[in-house]
Amino acid sequence: MANMYSPLFIKVFYNLGLDKVINYQYTDAVITGLRKDEFGLLLGIEENNRIKPAGVMEFVTPAARKQFYKQYQDLIVDENNKFIYLDPKIKCRVKFRNYTKNGLLRIPSFVEYIS
Repeated sequence: MANMYSPLFIKVFYNLGLDKVINYQYTDAVITGLRKDEFGLLLGIEENNRIKPAGVMEFVTPAARKQFYKQYQDLIVDENNKFIYLDPKIKCRVKFRNYTKNGLLRIPSFVEYIS
């Protein structure tokens, strides 16, 4: 049997279409804040009339970022050195790989805004 790390094996593996398939999950979330130093939106998921923290979303399209920056100024509730906290009125659909053991979304990515 050929070494699975040899160039020949890798070439055959990819030519047969045996690539990884990533099974994304989707959920609706609210944007609860904004990271100051580098771009990242704080996410929360509504459960039983409460908002459970769900992680930081860094992957947002440029058009969606532009739309977000037009809206968020009116929703600021509080801020500290690292974050600007918002009233959770902006809702979005997010895709993610799975949940971490702490219950956060793993690699959340923006899909669309929802109303």
